[in-house]
Amino acid sequence: MGHHNMDTILLIEDDKLIRQMLRDTLERKNYIILEAMNGKRSLEILEHHNVNLILLDLTLPDGNGANFIPHIREKTNAPVIIVSGEYCKDQKVKTLNAGADDYIEKPFDPDLLIARINANLRRYKDIKPQSSVTRDRITHIDDQIRIGQWLYDPSRYQIFTQDGTEGELTSSEFILLGTLIQNAGRALKREELCESIRRDSYIPTPRAIDVKITRLRKKIGDNTTPPKIIRTIRGVGYMLSEDAIG
Repeated sequence: MGHHNMDTILLIEDDKLIRQMLRDTLERKNYIILEAMNGKRSLEILEHHNVNLILLDLTLPDGNGANFIPHIREKTNAPVIIVSGEYCKDQKVKTLNAGADDYIEKPFDPDLLIARINANLRRYKDIKPQSSVTRDRITHIDDQIRIGQWLYDPSRYQIFTQDGTEGELTSSEFILLGTLIQNAGRALKREELCESIRRDSYIPTPRAIDVKITRLRKKIGDNTTPPKIIRTIRGVGYMLSEDAIG
């Protein structure tokens, strides 16, 4: 096997520099990295992606990371390693009791972090049933894709402009766009698009797709008449124009 593990790690960290550093360190070890800047976003990502391990910072813009652990646990039993700046025994005990698997303090040695990650992944793989059906219905797009003036970035689960401004897509808008990109040049029925964003707790209607497509067009600047990127195919549904992809 060598070191080609390709396990997916979700990085929940609001500090851009730390996120970049962690990303670089982990990508060098062949991990696939997904990033979330806050707890809410991380839960959306877990809704659609299988991850093998989670690195969770405790100080997030939308609350203490520890409070998200029970919600994370509802979606996955992948190991959660807390990465925290302030060492405090009570905090550590609290997070481990809440369901975290490990705890590492900043600043940390990257080699130590990698070792902790590997140890947790090994433990998890030993106990995980082999038949875990992947929920990864979304995009098998691995690389960034240019669409209009945007960069579609599957690892960050978001679209960005040239200068790095976020496109503010919700997770279901992002998935819809991904599904359209994957099928560029092919008309997709509303039902197929419903299927791509359906989840246990949410079954969209074809009408909901129209609403989401309208919002999506607005956010990607495709609100000309007629739209140039996401075309309406009468009596069928929607199609992403192949010319739109750079």
